[in-house]
Amino acid sequence: MVTYRRLPILTNPTARKILRDAFSATNIVHPFKTVAVCLLPDHLHCIWKLPEGDSDYSTRWKEIKRKFSLEYLKEVGTGEERNASRQKQGEAAIWQRRFWEHFIDGESDFENHLDYIYYNPVKHKYVTRPGDWPWSSFRRFVKEGIYSPDWEGGDAGRLQGYCFD
Repeated sequence: MVTYRRLPILTNPTARKILRDAFSATNIVHPFKTVAVCLLPDHLHCIWKLPEGDSDYSTRWKEIKRKFSLEYLKEVGTGEERNASRQKQGEAAIWQRRFWEHFIDGESDFENHLDYIYYNPVKHKYVTRPGDWPWSSFRRFVKEGIYSPDWEGGDAGRLQGYCFD
């Protein structure tokens, strides 16, 4: 999920609280488990586990974005200037309209996506090691022994047998 024009707003304390509240409120109506998350200033990555037989990511993201936008506009104010299309649609200039989704297909795919998410702050040069980034679930995976605290990439097969139920 990416902010409009990559506005670097998501890691400020107010935005983090609003986003956390939007996730919680959406989860009550449309349940999901956040398996992994990494929040960066202008985008976020998540791996979710949805209830059996439910693949409706779109409704969940739509609700999270809607709840976040309403509260952000109240607490912080307007973001970027809205273009004619956004004005016509009644959209705030906070989020990009689309998002990328991918169904995790097995252990190797899960491992690759997890590595990508946790390495992202390094890729964007915010930190030198994933463990130094404060806004991700990386530390939980370290506590579970899945990652080493000083992990910098690689470690093929380290998630063998990991169950994210």
